Parts: sequence; C-alpha cells; structure tokens
Amino acid sequence: MSAEVDGRVLPQLQALPISTHLPLLAVDVDEVIVGLAAHLGEFAETKGFALRLTGYQLDGALKRGDGSDASPEEFKTLFTDFFETQTRHQRVYPGAAEVLNALAGRAQVIILTNVPPYAEAARIDNLRGHGIDFPLVVNHGGKGRALSWLDAKVNAPVAFIDDSPGQITSAAKHAPHVSRLHYVGDDHLRSLLGAQADAHHAPTSWREIGMILDRMF
Repeated sequence: MSAEVDGRVLPQLQALPISTHLPLLAVDVDEVIVGLAAHLGEFAETKGFALRLTGYQLDGALKRGDGSDASPEEFKTLFTDFFETQTRHQRVYPGAAEVLNALAGRAQVIILTNVPPYAEAARIDNLRGHGIDFPLVVNHGGKGRALSWLDAKVNAPVAFIDDSPGQITSAAKHAPHVSRLHYVGDDHLRSLLGAQADAHHAPTSWREIGMILDRMF
C-alpha cells in the first residue's frame, strides 16, 4: 500500500503521531477552513484582472481589464503571487476553529492540503493564527491513496472533508470506508455545484459539520 502513495507524501504520513484507537479526521484547507476564491478575486483586482467564476474551476475564469481571457502564463503568475503573499492572510470560515478544537478532545485531526510546497510555512502560520494547530501534510494530486494509508493505521472511524468533487471521488475510489463530507465554505461556489454522488454528507456550515462528526465520532 505504501508504494502507491506519492513519494513526496509518504514520509509526511509516516512522521505523523497517529493513535491506532482514536477516530481520525483529515480535513482540507482552501474553501473548507479558509476562503480562497473571494480572496483571490480581490487580489486579482489589485493586479488589473477580474475573477469571473461560472463553474467550479479556475481555468478560464481570470479576465483582463478589457474582458478578454488571461493567458495561462498570466494566471500562473497571479496564482503563484497569491500563494506567496496572501496565504498568511486567508480568512477563516466561521466555526471552523471551534469545531476542530472541540473535536480534538476525542479524535485526531490531520490537515491534508494541496497547498503549493513553497507556501507550506505560510499556511501553517495562517492556521495557527486562527487557533488551528494540527499536523499538516502537503499532498500532491488525488488524496485517496493518502486517506487509504491513514485508514489502514486506525482501528476507529475515519472521516474526510474536502470542497473538491475530484478529491471526494478520489477518496471514494481508494478509501471507500472513509466517511466523506463534501463542504464548500463559499456560498456562491457552493451554488455552482450539484449533489456529489460520492459524498456521504453535504453540510453547508461548520455547525452542521460539527453535528455530523459528533454522531460519527
């Protein structure tokens, strides 16, 4: 099983202080714990661009001042600049810190994020600034294999929260026994998505997430 996990991710998983008998929650960050799209849109405006989201993807959503599509190179530059300068300032969604910290009294929480590696330290600082201080794994690609590895280490319920339909599907494929919560913190982004067949739950607030996890753990 270990051979299937990305070689950049496996050492991070192996270094985690995992308790075999405690429930485990793996939770994403962008659009789950902290906002991304709205903040990225604000940042884009300071650079002379506009973010126009008509679907749940960033590709093709960045526009120049004249309304034309930004080039892939322009988007890549903006995206990198955002994570280099704004990760420390991303805004937390209401209730996230409270629910996670309350849960930590009876379960283990792992932050499983696809943040660019160059922004890892800034991500940790940002989360700590919001009162969220848990082990963090920088994932690459689909999260299903990492979740499968975690699930195999724990003789207790395991749950996963992510905003990405693709990540929910990855979890369903590789870690089918893990409970999957599909959560999008941004109301507008959530409205762009329908029900996800691979999700067990579709909460619309951290309060609802807390209620689901209370029943689960």
